[in-house]
Amino acid sequence: MKLINIIFIFCILLSCTSDKESSDKASKGPVYIALTAPLSGPLSDFGWSMLRGARMRIGDDKDETLCTGRSVKLMVLDDKGDATEALKLAKNISGRQSIVAVIGHLTTVCTLAAIPLYNSAELIHISPVATGDNLERIMSPYTFRTILSESEQAMSLADYLYRTIDVKKVVLVFEGSPLGDLLKNSFLLRSREIGLSVETIPVQGNSFPDLTETIDRILTMRPGAIFLAGGPELAALIVRELPRKVRSPLVFGTYRIISEEFVELAGRHSTKILAAHPCVWRSDFKKGRDVKTRYEREFKHAMDWVAVQTYDAVDLLLWVIERAGTNAHSIRRVLQDLNSSSKALLGLAGPIWFDSNGSLARGVTVAAYTDSGWKLGEELVAK
Repeated sequence: MKLINIIFIFCILLSCTSDKESSDKASKGPVYIALTAPLSGPLSDFGWSMLRGARMRIGDDKDETLCTGRSVKLMVLDDKGDATEALKLAKNISGRQSIVAVIGHLTTVCTLAAIPLYNSAELIHISPVATGDNLERIMSPYTFRTILSESEQAMSLADYLYRTIDVKKVVLVFEGSPLGDLLKNSFLLRSREIGLSVETIPVQGNSFPDLTETIDRILTMRPGAIFLAGGPELAALIVRELPRKVRSPLVFGTYRIISEEFVELAGRHSTKILAAHPCVWRSDFKKGRDVKTRYEREFKHAMDWVAVQTYDAVDLLLWVIERAGTNAHSIRRVLQDLNSSSKALLGLAGPIWFDSNGSLARGVTVAAYTDSGWKLGEELVAK
């Protein structure tokens, strides 16, 4: 099997401010960065968004003006969204001394398969889109995640409700599934810590046969907000029913709701939901608007959250290489030093800094779905 399924190369010059260059993997020649994403298979749409986001960042004009004589080459590999394929690629990548860092994978299962090999090879790995909680248990000192996990989203949403919105009671509707249980437990844990009142309602099975009973219970409770602990199907079913029976509820979900599937299933009722969103920038964020405009002009696609997250991961990595060179230990130290909001690097999706485990440490961004797409929640929700 060939190491590189697809290669897109765009050379840029990097400035060098480090005296560690002599200890780098290669003191001269190109700097290779691998991007692993599903470019074929059922998840390929997301994989190509990752690729476009990475190419958008490497193609920025300002990087073409930097001057050390070293180029960056983006090596794009297709893991097909399959853990076995991801493991094969990780073995090959880890054996290539010329590769400085890896960005990817899309899914948690592929990321879980690859992390031990990256760690063993002391290879810098940035995970921009995988949200599974189980990554936390095996995080290596060389892996940094620039997106919140599922449980972190749920806890941060509880904080947001308590801090930002005057809500007296929250109803938590959860699926009878591992995901539903995880989101429920995380939301309840943080709610108890901060004093938020929550009533729980289970909905069993993928077909949600008890939906009518669930709606009736919600009506009886008269909640100020509803947290939907599940995927887009549950959220769509709930919001399709609630607008006819409950006046102006605040309905919340996690990143799982940020999907075309939810919008299609919910139809016109989708405007009744707010969600944790990884990449909504403020209307006054000029850099975000400029990048989005150039992206959509160049690629003829909307710049979705997957592209934004990948753009930020590449941006972060290049920023670090400029300061640390390409030695893995030096890169790791610079990333670990991004350990507070005051030291954060501003990305399109927001400031990036890490906790002691290499996970994104900032809180959640809340967005509301409108007729023109997702809008920053703080600009729409009355405080």
